[in-house]
Amino acid sequence: MSSGAILALDLGTTSCRAILFSSDGRVLGRCREEYPLLHPHPGWAEHDPAQLLSASVAVIRGVMASTGQDASHIAALTLSTYLHSLLALDGSLQPLSPVTTWADTRSAAAAEQLRASSPDLYPRTGCPPHPMYPLTKLMWLRAHSQDLWASTPRWGSIKDLLVYRLTGRWAVDHSIASGSGLFQLNGLGWDADALSLVGVEKHQLPELMPTTAVLGLGREGAGLTGLREGTPVVIGAGDGMLSNLGAGAVGPGMIAVMVGTSGAVRATSTTPRVDPKGRTWCYNLSPDHWVVGGAISNGGSVLRWLRDRWSKPGESYEELTRAAARIPAGSDALIFLPLLGGERSPYWDSRARGALVGLGLAHGPDHMLRAALEGVAFQLKSVLVALEELVGVASEVRLTGGLSRSPFWRQLCADVFGRNVHVLGEAEGSAIGAFLLARHALGAEPDLLGAARRMTEATDAYAPDPASSALYERLYEVYEHTYWRLQDTYAALADMRVERVPIEREQSP
Repeated sequence: MSSGAILALDLGTTSCRAILFSSDGRVLGRCREEYPLLHPHPGWAEHDPAQLLSASVAVIRGVMASTGQDASHIAALTLSTYLHSLLALDGSLQPLSPVTTWADTRSAAAAEQLRASSPDLYPRTGCPPHPMYPLTKLMWLRAHSQDLWASTPRWGSIKDLLVYRLTGRWAVDHSIASGSGLFQLNGLGWDADALSLVGVEKHQLPELMPTTAVLGLGREGAGLTGLREGTPVVIGAGDGMLSNLGAGAVGPGMIAVMVGTSGAVRATSTTPRVDPKGRTWCYNLSPDHWVVGGAISNGGSVLRWLRDRWSKPGESYEELTRAAARIPAGSDALIFLPLLGGERSPYWDSRARGALVGLGLAHGPDHMLRAALEGVAFQLKSVLVALEELVGVASEVRLTGGLSRSPFWRQLCADVFGRNVHVLGEAEGSAIGAFLLARHALGAEPDLLGAARRMTEATDAYAPDPASSALYERLYEVYEHTYWRLQDTYAALADMRVERVPIEREQSP
């Protein structure tokens, strides 16, 4: 395949995007649709599967209509979806439950139990015990939802349900599977001990395929999308892995930092790697490549929380970052631990919550804004430190995600990390990664990483300011010290906490 447009579908936590690429990677058009993340109970975070499938179809049809493309010109449809989802399916592969997302923390106790009882699980699966993983979600359902458990013949993710509706094959890629806690890093198959632990059989799970597998669009999929039956469908990978590829962070010393609703720090490896201290995860990208890194739960969502709960009505994210920029580096010795929804890497602490330390009479709302953004950057640095111990010191950090549009945020990251930060011209990293993987799967790009390097040159570079960077190095030590000193406090508060989270739409800035 050397010609024809490629349509990338990127199903995220808060919105679904379809981007149409020419064969040489130019964006021909895009379409986006949002949907709510539902919180029916404290700690729960779910999607309506019908809503996600409807949005996927709508954006595919929308981008085709807006560009005037004929279906005969589409060389392939390629898929990217968010990781760590779980849903129950009946024998006809119809959903029996909502989609439980990565943000759902109801299985925190199961994760703690797993951490103590199965220390050998992380080295095999690359997934540290945490409630975001389907493994612990299944443990919770088995203990607390016996009726659903007893009546569910199949378990899957939003990815394999989407693949089934489009192609008629019930299959999931190695990338999504590697983010389940049920998949072997080295064997590239379902882990028998993990399945035994949760009481699930292999036949209850979808067929495993490499991320480069090419299927054909089925009759139902063609009817839904308006594309031609038989159009190649590249099964693709998880959005985080594809984002790393789309950012071009694929060489030695290159690390990608993404901040949207949440955040992540990632590097690409030719072999699976796990951290002896258990701070990072490892997921599959392609048959020959892996992504190692860590994710934080509180990224742009912290800025959104400040906007919705503390700022003036109607104030934009741009206005908030401008207000933060008026405060000197270090926020006049104010530290904000932005752990509003617990934390993933590197602490894996679902009990943690936010904290303001050093608050004084001289501080105002803008100080809290800046301290919150500095706190997100500090939390990302804690993952960067762990990752650099595993893969080597970064010579270049590539910044992606919604916040990367802010010059203030770009410079702040350079100063806090003490590293050169580069920004790409195109923010849709997961879609670009899906496009590149499709080209590779269809034989047009034999060298996957080489294609990523060629297509993703950085457009802007930010160097650390020496004075600010030195100050942030000192503050980061205080930040880390503060978190560890609060461990007993978090534990004491966890049992008496009653959280009431409204059902609302969550958006990344």
